[in-house]
Amino acid sequence: METTDIARGNGRDLHQVTAPSSARALTQPVPRVVLVDSPFSRNELQALRLRGSLREVLPGAYVSAEHPHSPATRARVAAAVAGEQFIPGRALCKCTAAWVYGCAPMPNELDILVPRYHRPCAPNSGMVLRLSEGIMDEDQICTIGGISVTSPLRTAMDISFNSDLIDSMPVLAAINAAPRLRCNYRQMLESIETQVRRPGRRRALLAMTRLMDRHISAVP
Repeated sequence: METTDIARGNGRDLHQVTAPSSARALTQPVPRVVLVDSPFSRNELQALRLRGSLREVLPGAYVSAEHPHSPATRARVAAAVAGEQFIPGRALCKCTAAWVYGCAPMPNELDILVPRYHRPCAPNSGMVLRLSEGIMDEDQICTIGGISVTSPLRTAMDISFNSDLIDSMPVLAAINAAPRLRCNYRQMLESIETQVRRPGRRRALLAMTRLMDRHISAVP
């Protein structure tokens, strides 16, 4: 399995995530993202997808079928869909970030972390954009394919505190099961326990307790 480095924060702390090898990543072309009605209609793009020429990465957003299924491709497509709403100082977050890491299904909405809230404008492909105001510490941000994404642990925390159990638990389990992300249940629990005043803490603890109980029960 090929891997590449993801830069965390200021780039001095690196960890691994599944993607093209580092040597190839330096020369891999940035995918051209084709959006519905820019200039092709949805029917035309679907026809090209059925012919095997294009692949739909997000609803209404396509890339050449030759581009790899990688975190970098997903991150770049999400940024293209967000358009002018994705400016420096913002990061993909929550289930969108989990999807970039390969730990969540294709989202129908894009979650973007912003330091200060701004009213969203219409996205390029018609997807709903959800802007979440929050602190963006450097050690909680990764750079994937040139795009800022919340780190695996920050992503897990945002999902556990803000999502219903039925939605959060499968994603948290997938993050824990991905060794390349280096974010396990123990780290998640320790982080939850330190955030004593954050709204949603009881829900986050319940999700983690259930997941850890299942994990222990599954061990022979």
